[in-house]
This record gives sequence, C-alpha cells and structure tokens, in this order.
Amino acid sequence: MRMKLSTVVLLLVCTTLTHAADRPNILWITCEDISPYLGCYGYKQARTPNLDKLASEGFRYTHAYSNAPVCAVARSTLLTGMYASTIGTEHMRCTTQLPEVIPAYPKLLRAAGYYCTNNVKKDYNSNYETDASLWDASSQKAHWKNRKPGQPFFAVYNILVTHESQLSPGAIKKYVAAGDIPKEPRVHPADVQLPPYHPDLPAIREDWARFDDLITLMDRIVGEQLRALDEAGVAEDTIVFFYSDHGGMLSRSKHYIYNTGEQVPLIIRVPEKWKRFAPGAPGSAIDRPVSFVDFAKTVLRLAGAEPPKVMQGSCFLGPDADPAPEYVHLYRDRMGERYDTSRAVTDGHFYFIRNFMPHRPLAYDSRYPYTVQTNWNALADAYEAGKCNAIQSRFFEPKATVEFYDTDRDPWQVNDLSHDAAGRQRMERMAAEVDRWMIDTHDTGLIPEAMWSQLIGPDKAHATIYEYAQSDAYPIERILAAAKSAGDGDRDKLGDYRAMMRDEHPVMRYWGAYGLFLVRTSDEQTQAALRDMMMHDAYAANRLMAAQALGRCGDAEAAFEAIKREATHATDGYVLLTALNAFQYSHTDDRLTQADWREYGKMIPKKSRDFDAHGYEYAGRMIDDALAIWPKRRPVD
Repeated sequence: MRMKLSTVVLLLVCTTLTHAADRPNILWITCEDISPYLGCYGYKQARTPNLDKLASEGFRYTHAYSNAPVCAVARSTLLTGMYASTIGTEHMRCTTQLPEVIPAYPKLLRAAGYYCTNNVKKDYNSNYETDASLWDASSQKAHWKNRKPGQPFFAVYNILVTHESQLSPGAIKKYVAAGDIPKEPRVHPADVQLPPYHPDLPAIREDWARFDDLITLMDRIVGEQLRALDEAGVAEDTIVFFYSDHGGMLSRSKHYIYNTGEQVPLIIRVPEKWKRFAPGAPGSAIDRPVSFVDFAKTVLRLAGAEPPKVMQGSCFLGPDADPAPEYVHLYRDRMGERYDTSRAVTDGHFYFIRNFMPHRPLAYDSRYPYTVQTNWNALADAYEAGKCNAIQSRFFEPKATVEFYDTDRDPWQVNDLSHDAAGRQRMERMAAEVDRWMIDTHDTGLIPEAMWSQLIGPDKAHATIYEYAQSDAYPIERILAAAKSAGDGDRDKLGDYRAMMRDEHPVMRYWGAYGLFLVRTSDEQTQAALRDMMMHDAYAANRLMAAQALGRCGDAEAAFEAIKREATHATDGYVLLTALNAFQYSHTDDRLTQADWREYGKMIPKKSRDFDAHGYEYAGRMIDDALAIWPKRRPVD
C-alpha cells in the first residue's frame, strides 16, 4: 500500500522537530546553462575567483550531471528526487499533473522545521509550478534572513545572467551599458579555444568570448551571496551548494544529450561544524558520479529527515551516504516544438547514447536559440555554404541509432566509437543498462505525448501518466523492444513493423508506423497498412504517424489530406503540434498555403487548459516561423 505524501509529512514533523536546533542551514546557489567552465575545473579562459575560492574551501565534483540538458526537465528532477522520465515531466515544457505520491523536497523540509525560500525561478514542469505550499517565500524578495530566530533555513538563489538568452546582442549591450561586463570582451575572440564541432568564424568566437564575460559576472554575484552569509554570521552554520541547472550554452550544448548539455559544475562547502557530512578534505576533487536525482535525498538526509521511499537516486553526503552508483542516467525528449527521444548512460568515462528517433538532426530543433544567439545562425549559414567539415556537419545530419564515446580521451564527443570492435563488449553492457533502467523506472518517454489525453484523465482508469506507466496497462518491456526495432528502420523488418501496427496496444502501433516511416518503401502492402491505420486507428497520434510515414512511402497527397484533417479538427494542443510536425516530416508542408497557416494560428486559444497549454504555445511558434519565412519551407531533415 502506497503511503500518501501527507502521511510522510506528518511523520517528518514528529521525528525531526525536536532536532531543529542541531541541523545545518543549506544554501543552493544555482546558475544557468554552463558546463564546468570555471577556473577550479581547469578552464583556462575563466576568471572566477569567488567560485575558485569556494572550491578551495570545499570540494568539487568532477562527474556531476543534470540528468536532462534543459532547465524545466532538470528542475523537475531536482524538485521531486525522481527521474523526469518516470513521472512524465520529460518534455520541454509541459504542465504534467502529478499524483500526491510524488514528493517535493521543500514541502518535506518545511514539515521538518526548515524555513524554505526560493529566489526566484521555479520551472517545475508540473502542477507544482503553481503550488503555493512549496515555499515559505518564492519571489525576488525571498530571503533566508526572514526566518524565525533560531530556525534553520534552506534557500535557493538563482542567478540568471548566464542563461542562453543573455547572449543576445541586445542583452550584451545592456550589460555593457550597466558596467557589468567590459565594453570589449575580456578574452580576445582570437584567443578563444574553440571546440572541434564549431567552425572558426568571427560570430562564434565573439559569442564564446562574451559567454566568458557572463560567467565572470555570475561569479561576482556568487561572491555577493557568500559575503551575505559572512556578514550575518551564519557562514559556519551553512552548507553551500553551487551548481548550474544543466550544461551549455552555445550551439550543440544546452538541449543535447552530450556532456556539454548534461555535465555541470558542482561545488559544495561544508563548514567545520558539519564536517561529518564532508566526503573529503577542503580543496578535494570528488570523482563519485552524482546527478540531480540524488539532490533531494541528500538534502533531506542533511536536514535529519528520512526521504520517502518513492524517491529515486542516492544520498551522496554524510555518514549515511549510499554507495556510489556505477552509472548516471540521462534523457532528452521534446525540446520546444520538436519531438525527440534519446537516452544515455555514463560512468564518468564512457558514454553510451541510444537515439529512438534517429531521423531528426540535432540542428533542426527548437528555433528559439536561433532567435537569441548569433553563433547558431553563423553555424547554420556555414553548413549551408559547404564550409563545415565532417565533424561540424554532423549536427545537421540524421543521428546514429547508437553512439559511444570515451569522454576521457574525447571530452567534446566527436569520435563515435560505436563501430569500434575493441569497445564492443563495454558498449553492449552499457546498452543493456539503458534497457534495464528504462524498464525498471517505467520510462514514459516512449508514449507519444499526443496520446496522453486519450490514455489518462480524471474520468479514466489512470488519472496521471505516472500512474498509467506504473500499471500493467503499460507493457514497457515489450514497447521498449518495439521502439528499438523501429529505430533501426530495417527493410528486413517490414513484416515486423506491419505486425506491430496490428497490435492491440496503441503505443506498439505507433512504433510500428514509425519503423515504416524510416524504411520509406512504396510497396502496396506497406501503403495499405498505413492507409488503414491513418483512417481507422482510435488514437490521433497513431493516425498522424501513419500519415507522416505514408507521405514518405509514396502517397504524399493522401498523407497531406489526412494530416490536414487531423490538424483542422484538433482539440488538444499536443495533437495540433504533432500534426504540424507531421506536415514537415512527411514533406507535404509545401502544399500548405499562407491562408492555411493563418487558419491554424486562429486555433491557438488565448487561454488554454493547463495540460496542453504548452502544446498550443509551441504550435504557435511553428506557425509564426512558417509565416515569417513564407514562401520558403523550414527544413527539418
């Protein structure tokens, strides 16, 4: 029998209230969108004196990861101590309804007697976004100083200046005008050390140099927060965490399931009073793998509270720390308007990725970064002009089904070893680990988002996607095998894909149609199977995938009419978003007129329901983009 969160909170109150005076304060200082680009991590272009000092007084983790390479997904993992791909918050962005059994660490800390503040970003990708009971205070004025006398505090302070949007020319101009960064980059663009996936272009060098300036500005703000502890006389009572919400932030970093999107700096300072929690001497480098799913358990243990059993991950600090995990698990799903599904695992040295949708090139993702950073457009222009080498061009090409890297020798992950016989056994072990983890955690990422509203809801057997995925209604092991097979796009498996399309389970049928989409054969049997599914399947997501496949399997006109019908009658934002994607991936969007796009724009409600609001939001972005470049079409593959 599952224990409700309210029961857990009551138990915490009873077991921890008497110990309130003998527990540490905890301060989380978070920044946005940076990989370990700090002096203490050996990054030569850095000027980060405050963080370097913090690392010398504490310890830095050399293998810390955000689980997801984008903010809302990563932050939902931080909040709950559960994988986003378990609870259904894996898409960027969404407003997933979570059942009461899914915990949120601030509630548990408050129940344990802590004064909890958040300043100011939340981005929880769920109904917790609007839950007023999470924090004692969550605003730009929220501060640990407002606690009761003698009350321990837990505080989060978010620094936004390194967010990807802050690299826009307009933002840089404002920072220069305010005197926050120098008029000319501190590091001369000519002296920037470029990663091998970036061509040597002035715009790319300039963005890297300005990124370094923003990191220095962020470091100055960190220093202000640390001085506030000193001035209040609470530094010796406070455990300080510093980390970034994921990696980044130039092209091919944030948003992507590589080290540059997933690996983060993590520095923790434990004062002498609480040294029993420290994993090493001041100034130590800790090579234990840690990830965001571990943070909630760890902070609850620091506060003297026992984490709920439903939490995943492991506690990594203190005498009650759990054994170090062998692997860290990573995930990437929809980014804004573009769907994708990738899973990865790393031991800190080797790094395995499985791409379930290999047809989608990384570069043709959400358009947002192209609107705020110059380097994205410079890279795309160079590729279109034929000025990118093979490594740089890979960003614009279909993905491999699997990728395998030695990140010690190849930290930028440009040398794929998946076909290297020498590492075959290790890669197969890590591939099996991805499978095991997806099955054990009941990964929801294999369920098409446009199908969710037909599977779950207050009037159905399962109210939430978490409850559905944890039930027998979701045969994850069989669906995972189907998704892996479909991702191969193997012509020899045509019979298997058509059989999957006849399966009684709707998710199996979806992946069968996807397999045919990748094969792209125009034989009569395949076309007939796709037409039947396109016209008669009970699920809009399946009808759309069948139509998308048919468009690439020899009957573009029938596919176009079917997708148009689904888009026109969509009453779910994610169905509309899926339909607009299907136009483009079936290569039938050239049949749409300006008037068609404008009509779809009229379908975007001014105020939509919580569950599909982001579906409509990102559909609107696609529509705006299509009209902005008319009569050209947006390349997606």
